[in-house]
Amino acid sequence: MYALSSTSATLPIILHASRLLAGDQALEMRLPGVFDLLRTAIPFHDGRVTWWRHEPIAASTGDQWYAPNGWSLPWHDDLLHEVIARGAPCRRVVDAAGDPALHYGAPIIWNRRLWGVLELRGDHQMIIGDEEQALIDALSPLLAAAIASSSNTNIDTPILTTRQQRVLDALRAELEAPLDLGELLTFLLRWALDATGAEAGAIGVVDRERGEVTLQAYEGYGANPLSRDAFGETRRRWNWSVGVAGKVARTGRAILLRDVSHDPDYQALNPEVRAELAMPIGADQPLAVLILDSPRSTAFGDGEVAFVKALCDLAVNPLRRALHYQQLLETSTHLGQVFSSIPGGLALMDQQGRVLRHNPAWLTIWGLPSGSMRDPFYVPLDLVPLLLPRLRDPLALTGMCAEGQRAPTEVQSLLVQLTSPHQELMLLSVPTRDSFGSLTGRLWIVSDVTREREADRLKSEFLSIISHELRTPLTSIMGYTELLLAREFSPAERREFVQTVYNEANHLYQIVEDLLGVTRLEAGNVRLNQWAVSLRQIVSDLTAQLNNQISGKHTMLIDIPPHLPPVYADRDKVRQVLVNLITNAVKYSPNGGEIRLTISDNVELPPDHPRGKFVRVAVSDQGIGIAPEDLPRIWERFYRVDNGNTRRIGGTGLGLSIAKALVELHGGRIWAESKLNKGSTFYFTLPVATDLVRR
Repeated sequence: MYALSSTSATLPIILHASRLLAGDQALEMRLPGVFDLLRTAIPFHDGRVTWWRHEPIAASTGDQWYAPNGWSLPWHDDLLHEVIARGAPCRRVVDAAGDPALHYGAPIIWNRRLWGVLELRGDHQMIIGDEEQALIDALSPLLAAAIASSSNTNIDTPILTTRQQRVLDALRAELEAPLDLGELLTFLLRWALDATGAEAGAIGVVDRERGEVTLQAYEGYGANPLSRDAFGETRRRWNWSVGVAGKVARTGRAILLRDVSHDPDYQALNPEVRAELAMPIGADQPLAVLILDSPRSTAFGDGEVAFVKALCDLAVNPLRRALHYQQLLETSTHLGQVFSSIPGGLALMDQQGRVLRHNPAWLTIWGLPSGSMRDPFYVPLDLVPLLLPRLRDPLALTGMCAEGQRAPTEVQSLLVQLTSPHQELMLLSVPTRDSFGSLTGRLWIVSDVTREREADRLKSEFLSIISHELRTPLTSIMGYTELLLAREFSPAERREFVQTVYNEANHLYQIVEDLLGVTRLEAGNVRLNQWAVSLRQIVSDLTAQLNNQISGKHTMLIDIPPHLPPVYADRDKVRQVLVNLITNAVKYSPNGGEIRLTISDNVELPPDHPRGKFVRVAVSDQGIGIAPEDLPRIWERFYRVDNGNTRRIGGTGLGLSIAKALVELHGGRIWAESKLNKGSTFYFTLPVATDLVRR
């Protein structure tokens, strides 16, 4: 501790400083005069005071005041932490825009307690010698006493004028009115701006669980002060470890910055801001933070600070109510989004069957157009007439509703079958209750299980078909091999038996190949070996094989134009498609007839066909034909038209599914035309090689 000499010129400074610090203004209003006096003895450029009204002491929880018109360089807290740790003056040489500068800090100690830290910054002309240190030591207890007494004149206990009190009394009645969160925060912000003359302001709501502040209202910043994230969404949330508002949210203590450029916590919303007042709404655990900004360093005096503090205190209970209402609203909104987004159809009904609410999927699953449900809409009185043309069993649906009336506490379920198009819907009806446990009605949940039941049907059909298709050749193989082992036959008979066993084994091999082919196609593991190939050559190579498959009752006609362009295709896959189609044509014309293979180019293709040059291949028969209702489904796996002819003919139901997948891998299309008992024609297209080969 340094002592002032009796002849020191600094004694008048101490005297004037003691008078200033003993005033009844807020501490922030007394400090500028003290620093003006201190500058007459120490030629510093910049200064700040950090103080704590309560322990424990930490640099991050202190109030700070910055000398006006200081450097624009940010303050760093390293020296501040060092002074707190040592409890003694410290100094460092720092960089000031390329020039060396002195950063000096001294503890403000009184009655063996650290009340704050005084910091000064200056160039090489600022010298802290014994005399200057003695002056700072003498000011230290005066500053500590002013900090200790500031609880009577600071932001925490404002003194309001009569006019301000009348305004607050008028606002109290308005704040008691029910306001949602957005209306309330906008109302508070506009009154704070009008009363203080601040040019801009914002209010952020505090989320203590997440440690975040969410900006909910702002005015006066010109352009939108909010940035956007990588997805283009407005960024309204920030961690409360960032910025002045975050500091207020954490500590519950107001902050007044006369010059924001000197505060490292300040996050600029507008480059023209000079002074900022951040006030918590709710002192112990802030519900929100009110921020007021101004380009004027003297914008917030005692009167403005006092009014804003009182306004925030007055807003605590209304804000708590608004936040509770907002929480309920958010919960309702989330539930509404879930209700609307669920892919299953939902309809909430009262005890009389009136639909109170339904989601979009409710209409979609039933196949009803939007707007078809007038208000009031009753189930089943209004629902059944709309569905009647498609319902297979209308009485089942009305019976379920009647049973719900007789047993309102029971859970019910029903499988509803619709036609044109075919649909199978699982309907679940559960009772609903209010918060007192009383019955209020029913919730209907309808799900489209057509695909699931179709998958079950396909699985059962697959097992049935495969067991039959495997058993038939295996029975032949087992029978003929038993005969060969049990008896002696002539060479001609033995050869015939072995040939039969070979044919049946080859049939088994084809079944396994079809199953593996479907699996590979579904997994996307089939790769095409495409080249410019001649369809004429492929058909010519197939002639011998086709002659073996065509019985004497059939006639095979082939029509290929002389100047057919090559196609860009996989020779083996095209061959497989042709074999499948011609084999089917033979099988499904058991009475014989003409099988025609026609290849042509420059023909009209279906409207939905891909653009480009294609060759069309057609395979026609004069067989049993396909019913119109079965025609769209013949491309499905394991699907076989359910009639006596197809059951007698047999087959796995995989050939057309494989053919369709292979043609579409080439970029072509496959389709069929048929008349029952007249015959069928299957078409498929392959791309012409000319343009594709050039690419």
